[in-house]
Amino acid sequence: MITYHGLGYYGLFAALSALILMTLLPTGSRVHRLLGRALLAALIVTAAIVGLSY
Repeated sequence: MITYHGLGYYGLFAALSALILMTLLPTGSRVHRLLGRALLAALIVTAAIVGLSY
């Protein structure tokens, strides 16, 4: 079962890996833009879940 703590834990590692990949990829590439949007969406969803859990 995934808990709120688990979401934050796995979300942290996913965000860190996305940031590392974004630094390695060229700035204007399609994958870089896709990772940026996915990272932003993941952070928004994680913040919403944490906010609604209280």
